[in-house]
Amino acid sequence: MERNPYEEFLDPSVEELNRTRKDRVAARKKQKKAQKRANRRKAMASGKKRRRKPNKVVLVLVVVIAIGLFASVRNITKLQSENKRLKKQNLKLSEKRDDLKKELKNVNSREYIEKRAREQLRLVNPGEIIFTFPDEDKE
Repeated sequence: MERNPYEEFLDPSVEELNRTRKDRVAARKKQKKAQKRANRRKAMASGKKRRRKPNKVVLVLVVVIAIGLFASVRNITKLQSENKRLKKQNLKLSEKRDDLKKELKNVNSREYIEKRAREQLRLVNPGEIIFTFPDEDKE
């Protein structure tokens, strides 16, 4: 009597029936791995390059690096604008310092003291009369 080649699929053996679920899952995984290996070998033999799926870890790493780079560039531009502002402020202060140095040289002169007394304290020399006029802007 000839044996049917598909008999093992039609009539499972006792061993096959007694397998646990874990064993069946492990067997399926092993079979899938073997299939993947076979497909890779075929692709390499035919000269085709294997196309890989992007790894999630690599993708997350690229996103984190991009965010860090963006933050760094933003910080650099902020610092550059602050640097320009501080340079302008420094220039104004140095001009003011120069003016104050000139004024300091004149502080002890009689003309300077007299000028300040007339402007700030409204002092007059004997025989002088002060005329005050209303401001046209205030009316």
